[in-house]
Amino acid sequence: MTFHPSETKPLIFAGDKMGHLGVLDASQEKPTSAVKQEDEDEDEDEDPDPVLTTLKPHTRTISSMTIHPLKPTHLYTASYDSSIREMDLEKTTSVERYAPQSTSEDVPISGVDMAADDPNCLYWTTLEGEFGRYDMRAPRTSPISTWRLSEKKIGGFSLCPTQPYYVATASLDRTMRLWDLRKLSHRDPVPIGEHQSRLSVSHAAFNGVGQIATSSYDDTLKIYDFRAKGLSSWKPGHTLSDNQMRPDTVVRHNCQTGRWVTILRPQWQQNPQSHIQRFCIGNMNRFVDIYSGSGDQLAQLGGDGITAVPAVAVFHRSQNWVAAGTASGKVCLWI
Repeated sequence: MTFHPSETKPLIFAGDKMGHLGVLDASQEKPTSAVKQEDEDEDEDEDPDPVLTTLKPHTRTISSMTIHPLKPTHLYTASYDSSIREMDLEKTTSVERYAPQSTSEDVPISGVDMAADDPNCLYWTTLEGEFGRYDMRAPRTSPISTWRLSEKKIGGFSLCPTQPYYVATASLDRTMRLWDLRKLSHRDPVPIGEHQSRLSVSHAAFNGVGQIATSSYDDTLKIYDFRAKGLSSWKPGHTLSDNQMRPDTVVRHNCQTGRWVTILRPQWQQNPQSHIQRFCIGNMNRFVDIYSGSGDQLAQLGGDGITAVPAVAVFHRSQNWVAAGTASGKVCLWI
């Protein structure tokens, strides 16, 4: 899921495991209900469904999506069908921006991101443990830059918003690793730091001040504060000791999603309108939890209409809007 960066209305995009993309303008007014007939059940829910737009840009699970704030009319979606597509939201047209050169290659994409200052370059990770970069201005026949960063799948990654040559990856091999693209060998890539958890790490999310939040199957959320460790002054080649890579805060959080619920991933508000950094993450008890950058729980969002785990939770980049999606296909919105 993602929000459109517009601050005038909540516009939400959500993908499913069949490759469908749903678009919801949550600012729409409810249509006036028809006059109720006398023989209708008094308890019958009269709320009509909102108007939705449903498209099918992919053939398999949509795993990640992003809208660059400098290019707000274009949505980029990544999928297990091995492709990244760009949708023109004004024309409702979709074009393929990346896919393996051979159609016989099956390389499911687990995440997509873009640098805050560059709307032309795509970055992605795969379930095969690869990390890729592609400049969309280059001819399609140009070679693609890829690095093998893990022997197992990379479940999630993000670029540092202020210094996008720093990349954080989370992997099934139980590690959160930090990489510097300025000094990254294609033949033998070496991270500038690594922290290993007891079980697999699901996602690693950077915020705008240099903190990383991770979720892990060891039932913890970990917050690493690299701002306090001098991130802004690091030179190419800078490395971090095991001690420097230890999380600054560890929060207990049930991440046992099982087979039917999407893996829980933290997602920061990228441009909060206060000094408090905050992220949201789904809760297995059918809530969405809001945490601060210091690990304090700020809120727990719920509601009577939530009948399944709102596992896929996202913050609007600047407004205090949170949306979450469930495996039953419903979207919850708090504004």
